[in-house]
Amino acid sequence: MYNREGKHKLSQKVLSDYLLSGNLTKEEEANILFYIATTYRSVNDHMMCLDYLNQASAIVKELPVGNLLRMRLDYEYAFVYFDYNQYDKCRQAMAHIAAQKYLNSNPEDDAYILMQQGFLFLKDRKLHDAELKYKEALGVMREVNSCNTPVVFGKMIELYGLQKNVKKAEALYKESMKLSDSCGILKYKIYSATEMEKVYKINGDLDKAFIVGSLLDTLRNEDDLETKVAEMHMIDKSYLEKEQLKQEETGLLEVILVLVVVILISVFVVFLFYKKTKRLKRDKFRIKKELDVKNEELNNYPNGNDSENVSIEQKLEILVAGKLTERQTELLKLMADGLSNKEIGEKLFITESTVKYHIKNIYSLLELKDRKDFFKKLRNV
Repeated sequence: MYNREGKHKLSQKVLSDYLLSGNLTKEEEANILFYIATTYRSVNDHMMCLDYLNQASAIVKELPVGNLLRMRLDYEYAFVYFDYNQYDKCRQAMAHIAAQKYLNSNPEDDAYILMQQGFLFLKDRKLHDAELKYKEALGVMREVNSCNTPVVFGKMIELYGLQKNVKKAEALYKESMKLSDSCGILKYKIYSATEMEKVYKINGDLDKAFIVGSLLDTLRNEDDLETKVAEMHMIDKSYLEKEQLKQEETGLLEVILVLVVVILISVFVVFLFYKKTKRLKRDKFRIKKELDVKNEELNNYPNGNDSENVSIEQKLEILVAGKLTERQTELLKLMADGLSNKEIGEKLFITESTVKYHIKNIYSLLELKDRKDFFKKLRNV
């Protein structure tokens, strides 16, 4: 429940507290390790997920053959290998599941397996077979847990993008975003928007790709996945430290050592940050100086035999000649004003990587090599 609500840190803390409580049976310990693994997978920390799955598997080997957790671990291995892009291992895990012929499997888990089979068909360019698997997975998922259907929608959006069927992809995208919103699952909105942005890009609709990309920036800022993973690792580290203190009964010494390490790391991080900040300021000053010189040349450069100078706005209008969108033109004006990519991103409320992406498109449309070439052509207008 906490994972679905995006409260991964809380989920991790509750599970870690159970482990620290002691008096657990082997089966209970294995189940808690399994749930910690699924929590890490939900935030895409696949290495930690596999580590906890391996710990749980080691305990399960001591449990009766018919224990339900054996099956759940088999499915989870298939899921994490798939998410981790280790498709050969995923195929092996799914083949193992099929060989076991589990009678009490979870229909929702089976829907994910069907979806993964569809994606593997997609990788092999068997698009028709992929679509059939996706539809089968969607049918099962709608019956057992409609809130998780956006996972299947995302794969189908990718499929229709490859088939150049943008309308179908857009319809699924709208349905997926609406359902993700009503179920309160932010990561599904991010996933659907990511796939839709790819569809627009591969089909050449850069304006719509830019709109979806801007939405993605906002959603990712809301999700702040990196912070969640870092916090979970801190909780996990706390659990390991407490367990070690409990076993070795040398708490005071270990606490002192941990504090010393934290202080040293903090000092080192502050030192690196200081050096990086100093370097960035120096580079920014140098770039700003160069751009000021170029802007001064542009503003003072005469137009032919005309005694009056042409403004930068007029030069930009001539250079663009209707080839750019309004948004791209706005970005180009900020470049002409001498703003860096980071400053442009702050002005337009987009990420620096998004700025670089649009600058690349602008260079292509205006047949420019780089920023130096841009100022050169602007000066010669």
